[in-house]
Amino acid sequence: MKKYFFLLCATAVMACNNTNTDAADEKLNEGAENIKEGVEMKADTAGTYLNEQKEKASAAINERKKEIDEKIESLKKDGSKKSEEARKKLEETRAGLDKKLDEIKNSTAETWEATKQDVDKALDKAAKEWQEFKSDFKELFK
Repeated sequence: MKKYFFLLCATAVMACNNTNTDAADEKLNEGAENIKEGVEMKADTAGTYLNEQKEKASAAINERKKEIDEKIESLKKDGSKKSEEARKKLEETRAGLDKKLDEIKNSTAETWEATKQDVDKALDKAAKEWQEFKSDFKELFK
């Protein structure tokens, strides 16, 4: 009888340990799933943020390109040697902005900050060139 009682107690203890282990495993699995979901959500949010930043930078460049394109078209109609020279300078600036658009498109989360700094510098340079251009060729802006 003592053997059966001991066996019954041992079985009960093992059953309790199994139940505790199963419950602990379930909690660990739930925690791991929650962490995984949180990481995925953070990655989605970071991806969305990156795409928004890329769109803003692209829009700024496209706006500057639009201004340049309009002036290029008006200079083509003028036909003078001075306007031809001015048009070439504007086309060089526009080509530089096209390269920056490609850099934006090809940038990753890891390279975005450097790309953004390059884009900001390119936009500043284009604005400066635009001001210099207008002062150098003021007779074309009458």
